[in-house]
Amino acid sequence: MWSPSPLVGRGEHLDRVRSLLTGQAARGVVIAGAPGVGKTRLAAEAIAELDPARFTVARVQATLAAATLPYGSFAHLLPAGSVSGGRADGAGWAADALLARRGRGTLVVAIDDAHWLDRASAALVRDIVARGDARLLATIRAGQDVPAHVRRLWRDDLVPRLELGPLSERETARMLADSVRGQVEAATARRLWRITEGNPLFLRELVLAGALTESRGVWRQTGDLPVVPRLYELIDGRIGEVDEDEREALEFVAFGEPVGVDIVTGLTSPSAVRRLVERQLVTVVVDRRRRLVRPAHPMYGEVIRGRTGGLRARSRLRRLAEATEAAGLRRRDDILRVAVWRLHSDSVADPAPMIAACRLAWAAHDVDLAIRLGRAALEAGGGLEAAVALGAVLHFADRPAESAAALRRAADQAVTDRERALVAAAHARVLHDGLRQTTEAYRVLDVAVAAVTAPEWRQELLAAKATCQVLAARIEESLALTARIRAIGPPAPRVAAQLAAVEGHAFACTGRTERATATVDAAFTAAPGWRDEVPEIVAGLGLARLTARVFAGDLGGAEALADAGYHALGDSGAWNMGVAVLAAVRGQICRMRGEVGAAIRWCRDAAARFGDNPAGFPGLCFGELAHALALTGDVPAAEEALAEAERRVLGTHLVPDFSAVLARPWVTAARGDVGRAVEVALEGAAQVRALGLTAFEMFALHDVVRLGAAHRAAARLAVLARQADGALAPLFARHAATAGDGNGLDAVSEEYERLGLILYAAEAAAQAAAAHESAGRQRAARAASARAWRTARRCQGARTPALAAMATPEVTARQRQIIHLVVAGSSNRDIAEQLGLSVRTVENHLLRAYERLGVGGRAELADLFGAPARRSRTEV
Repeated sequence: MWSPSPLVGRGEHLDRVRSLLTGQAARGVVIAGAPGVGKTRLAAEAIAELDPARFTVARVQATLAAATLPYGSFAHLLPAGSVSGGRADGAGWAADALLARRGRGTLVVAIDDAHWLDRASAALVRDIVARGDARLLATIRAGQDVPAHVRRLWRDDLVPRLELGPLSERETARMLADSVRGQVEAATARRLWRITEGNPLFLRELVLAGALTESRGVWRQTGDLPVVPRLYELIDGRIGEVDEDEREALEFVAFGEPVGVDIVTGLTSPSAVRRLVERQLVTVVVDRRRRLVRPAHPMYGEVIRGRTGGLRARSRLRRLAEATEAAGLRRRDDILRVAVWRLHSDSVADPAPMIAACRLAWAAHDVDLAIRLGRAALEAGGGLEAAVALGAVLHFADRPAESAAALRRAADQAVTDRERALVAAAHARVLHDGLRQTTEAYRVLDVAVAAVTAPEWRQELLAAKATCQVLAARIEESLALTARIRAIGPPAPRVAAQLAAVEGHAFACTGRTERATATVDAAFTAAPGWRDEVPEIVAGLGLARLTARVFAGDLGGAEALADAGYHALGDSGAWNMGVAVLAAVRGQICRMRGEVGAAIRWCRDAAARFGDNPAGFPGLCFGELAHALALTGDVPAAEEALAEAERRVLGTHLVPDFSAVLARPWVTAARGDVGRAVEVALEGAAQVRALGLTAFEMFALHDVVRLGAAHRAAARLAVLARQADGALAPLFARHAATAGDGNGLDAVSEEYERLGLILYAAEAAAQAAAAHESAGRQRAARAASARAWRTARRCQGARTPALAAMATPEVTARQRQIIHLVVAGSSNRDIAEQLGLSVRTVENHLLRAYERLGVGGRAELADLFGAPARRSRTEV
């Protein structure tokens, strides 16, 4: 599947190597780096660019075997028999023989793995470089012993040493995308970057071994990494020979990573660990004053674990668990890690730690691990507690039928109020959210409420009911129920967290975004009191806070929250729905900013996480995809995404799935029927108004304004502006109220741009240009048109009705030629000399261009055309 890709992330390095080889005073360069970072590839690219008429290349591949003979690596370039004859009369004869091969061009000696050169060859290299008769392009492995003569090359300032580090996260993503010639999920690219630490060779081998699979046009890594024999060979070579004590210590570190230094040294020996540290095979880090040891590279751990046989692996895991238990489980991490070691070593005896670990794994969003731990707890006799924990995780893992089955079995064992409440609350959520059996969900809760007498557990059941109500857009009912729950008495921490999640969503969707944020923040402050019991509430609270920031127009804050959540969930990679929702919200933020290309990529990432089972949030994920596609004019793809959203939308998830409703008018407009699009937007606004979803109504009515029918939305938007928090509602109302007022729309456009809503800014500017034109204000119309054109250029190909009517700024061919030179930073005199014009003629062309474009000078011109210019106060 791997396709040859361009040299990614090495452009500056290639430019540097090129200059060090071809410059007049150049003598060459030594490229140093870890195995697999691309030293050889970089050198090959540089050699390929050399002009054969000017340079003759002598290639040398140094090897450990060739290092046993003097000049062994140069044998193919020296006279026959000279190497085997063992001449010992200095390097002069060898240098002369080598230089004789250069012909009329400059000789470039290209040596790969120069750290393997024998002493005579190294002296030869230094001799020809010092004489200035040839140029050197050598690669060496960082951390490897290097011959003294080679080391003196950069120490004596004969040639520089260029360090080649790993790829960045962004460069890794680009390399993967180039290699598979398609879109690679952002979470996958990040995960592979962490695992490989940006090593291009490791990335290549993983992809070749099938680490990526394609789903809905997006490449993802799922499950365990594949066995990669080539990587095993490379890393085995790097690890080298180890004695039995060192191998044992390496295995404990690999299976336990990160594991306390005291644990490993207790199981092996301090000297073995010290030797591994000295050889850079393991590294010691300090975490909260605790010294931990881990493999020096994540791939070392992968290979060591893969090389360890089953019986030996289970023995290592069991001993790690026993040693850690003996030392005391001092942190939550210890509980989870010991449970995992027990699970994988087939030594589970007590279900209680497995139940606790199941919840901890779920709190870390590793649903696959949480399911395995929950099943192990059930098999070990965990009974109802294990079934409830397992059922909750299965529900969030989009396996509602399995979840419901586990919880039905648990219901048969429930005898106390606590047990009845826990089972019924979890079962009702599965029925409501996963199986779309709304009536049965409420019946289960009502029956349990009637049977339970303890106030705390009645509150638990009613909180579950309120959660179902808020998702189904029964906002007022949910808020009334939360008040009723509090009237029963102070809720337990776990119930208080659930109530905060319900109220956070309700307040956000009704425009009370500041109250929503404060409610959620308070719940997170109290998280130590409830997180281990109900880890699923973390996701609900997080989504409520994120939704509030989006509806408030705080896109920077929303993006920071979404990115933090996406990285946390994506690093484990197992919770498909959680990753999908956060990717879709990132797409939503990009769409609002006008970054429609990025929005489409994020939403495709989200869609790739969906299987065929019914699940929540398809309206958000596929609806946002349809919306972004419609903005680019891709009608067939937008219609397909919208149909998928509408087919999958659950009636129980009206609030998060309303994005599909907001997408409909834009898909209609993309078909060319703007009049019908206005009606569709108004229908959506009426639908959410009936549900009390103020924030969604605000966006639906603003779409009416953007589609050119502001008079049909202005009055209601003015009302909403008085009800909703944040900057958006008042600004949307101003946008509607100033329709036809060019100056007012100019100000609205500027405010949208200040908030980062670039697409809205472009549309408002285009509407301002039309209003100025109608009023006969030609200069103002040209200025607004230029502003619209400038901001629209940042919207990655967005094509909306407002932008479709926008004309490209009209300038002559000569004026455009001069503008491009101005933007590139040329002075008027430079332009005049380049084009064969007088300076006065250039100035006149610029003045006429300013008039047509509605700008006031060179700085505004450069800003309009999207590039900085060198600005002079003395030039027009």
